[in-house]
Amino acid sequence: MTKICSTPLRSASETEWLQERRNPRQITGSTGDSEKGSIQLSLDQYINLSKKTFVDGMATYDDQVRLYPLADVQSESVDDLNAQIANNPDDADLYLKKGIALSRASLHHQEAIDVFSKGLLLDPFHAMLYRWRGHKHLNVREFNAGRSDLEISSRLDPGNWDTWYHLGLGNYLCGDFERALYAYRHCWDLTDTDDKRVAIADWLYMTLMRLGRNDEALSALDFVTPDIDPGPNEAYFARLLMYKGIGSADDLLEGADIADVNYVTLGYGLGNYFYCAGDIERAVQIWSSVLKGSYWSAFGCIASEVELRRLGRLPE
Repeated sequence: MTKICSTPLRSASETEWLQERRNPRQITGSTGDSEKGSIQLSLDQYINLSKKTFVDGMATYDDQVRLYPLADVQSESVDDLNAQIANNPDDADLYLKKGIALSRASLHHQEAIDVFSKGLLLDPFHAMLYRWRGHKHLNVREFNAGRSDLEISSRLDPGNWDTWYHLGLGNYLCGDFERALYAYRHCWDLTDTDDKRVAIADWLYMTLMRLGRNDEALSALDFVTPDIDPGPNEAYFARLLMYKGIGSADDLLEGADIADVNYVTLGYGLGNYFYCAGDIERAVQIWSSVLKGSYWSAFGCIASEVELRRLGRLPE
């Protein structure tokens, strides 16, 4: 069983900082009324921009009940884990492995969430079960549930890079950019390879740009040079170079294949680049193209969907 982190959950200064984030703040470019418009919103209102508006009155069954008929997924890896679980029904780690197997190959994220939850019944302090369940909640657009799980995981295992990375993403998707920044900076401190540094630097840059802290955003790119090996994170790396003036957005878009998973990553970030520059229509165009692909559970697709919904421009 994973030990609980012995450090306090939040310091007094952190508590005050979090309370400040609940006060109204100026958010620019978050409505579809005007490219240069601004609106005073609290954090809770900003997060709920993606939700439909309900009239006064009693909620209905259809409004509130979300039943997901879980699939009976059969594959060699899942069948093998089912057999192991039958022999060791109290082993939480087997539920972790099964949930990962369900979600990675066949994208059965709801089934994975169910399995991770069963594992947590056996070990309610299992950091990796929270980390993976939180990740899968994000995949199916349950952002607050996801970041809650990831927050718990970060307390149980504060040294896990993936937990902080996905916690930053969950906060970013909710428009909670201060919390996203806190998570991404913690993730940066844990980063020890260039390929991971490339990925986290891009999200850190985009978060700081959303906060209007442009100079800090550029400082996050100080380590970037053309000879870095980005590993599998080529789309992130291409954008980092573009932010530094090496290449242009049009260069990156030329010949890009919207059916390629790398376009999902590339497209969201380029849309964000134009959004932060005030070119809302170009951002909408690129984000809409991202949604035409088949990678519905990729984070670039999820983020593009969220942005378009906030702007009231999600395609029918």
